[in-house]
Amino acid sequence: MSSLRYVLLGLASGEPAWLEAVARLVGRRSADDEFIRCTGSVDLATRLGTGRPFSAVLVDHRTVGLDRELVRRASVAGCPVIVVGGADDPGRLASLGATSHMVDPPSLQDLDGMLERHATPIGRIDDLRLGLRAEDGPAGWTGRMVAVTGPGGTGASTVARLLAAALADDPRMYSSVLLVDACLEADQAHMHGITDSPVDLQAAARAHRNGDPVDSELRALTFVPAGHRHRLLPGIRQRRDWPTIGGPSLEAALGNLRDHHLATIVDVDPYVDLAPTHQPVGPTTPGEPARIVFGMADLVLVVGRAGSDSVRSLARVRANLADSGLPAERVMELPLTSSPAVGRLASRRAGRAARRGQAVQSGDLVLDLPGTLDGSDTAAHLADRVLTVLDRLPSRTQNQNEVAVIAGSLGTTSDDEP
Repeated sequence: MSSLRYVLLGLASGEPAWLEAVARLVGRRSADDEFIRCTGSVDLATRLGTGRPFSAVLVDHRTVGLDRELVRRASVAGCPVIVVGGADDPGRLASLGATSHMVDPPSLQDLDGMLERHATPIGRIDDLRLGLRAEDGPAGWTGRMVAVTGPGGTGASTVARLLAAALADDPRMYSSVLLVDACLEADQAHMHGITDSPVDLQAAARAHRNGDPVDSELRALTFVPAGHRHRLLPGIRQRRDWPTIGGPSLEAALGNLRDHHLATIVDVDPYVDLAPTHQPVGPTTPGEPARIVFGMADLVLVVGRAGSDSVRSLARVRANLADSGLPAERVMELPLTSSPAVGRLASRRAGRAARRGQAVQSGDLVLDLPGTLDGSDTAAHLADRVLTVLDRLPSRTQNQNEVAVIAGSLGTTSDDEP
């Protein structure tokens, strides 16, 4: 029997039998081990916030408040989450990010196995990768995500709308294009002529708080605006509602939507959250949604305008994105002229000025377009350029390792005798 010391937390709604069973088993294992019952999710958060190390937290699958926020908070604190019971719904537990699950009630052998595989002995430094599920493996296919942002007044929301429409009209995309409004002051619904949307980003995040919805429920979260081919997910109805979209829930919603569309365009503010990563999880500032979007996007399209003031604003946005850790090769600048009469020359000058104002110049991609993107030809050109840039970028999925092919496994070759 192991002489290492484990300190376990327990959380459940009510008094399920396994709480008492685990307390007895922990006492049988070692006199140095501890099992601490939490009175609720607030008590659990308080204990995790003290900085004291814990080996794992055991959570009953029926616990009120068992969601992505709770699991993420524990993971940030370095405490793996083990769900007790709920074996008949492993998909939900996996989607929440739980490290593993244990049968109800557990035996001493079950407890020992869980501690050995997932828990961290207190006072010992090892190389356990906390917060990863044992069933994690190579990711499957995923669609592309493009974030469109820019300083206020540059027309970034208009660019996002026109880009989504042009991509949906491209035969290569099969109309599998989604436009998501993640701005704190959302305008996409109004720009599409929608006065009262039945769904919004808040509803999508709420639907992913306790797991991933089925395909039919996911599709019901978006709709096709009249006169368009792309689908739309409007943003929050009021700026004050930004805390309701939640960090982990928003990330899960965007990831699930991205995996069901060839291209996902996200209209987002440039005010990325530059808070330290060790701060409490969740939308600690209004910049949290932008940080999540930029972290997930394959390409960030930064819209700017010609003129010295606009160039400075564009440089400021680029600097903030760089400070947030966004690689330069994933950023594409789109300097626009104020009117078609200004022409391509002013647009190119704005692009060169923007590049000179950046500390990091390698990998910069500047798209020079005349006019204000009002013409369908210009929007189609933008969509084509974006697709070209996406094709150049390396895949962000994990299933890109080379696979050895055994000779003859794909059929006969020309050298084979009939």
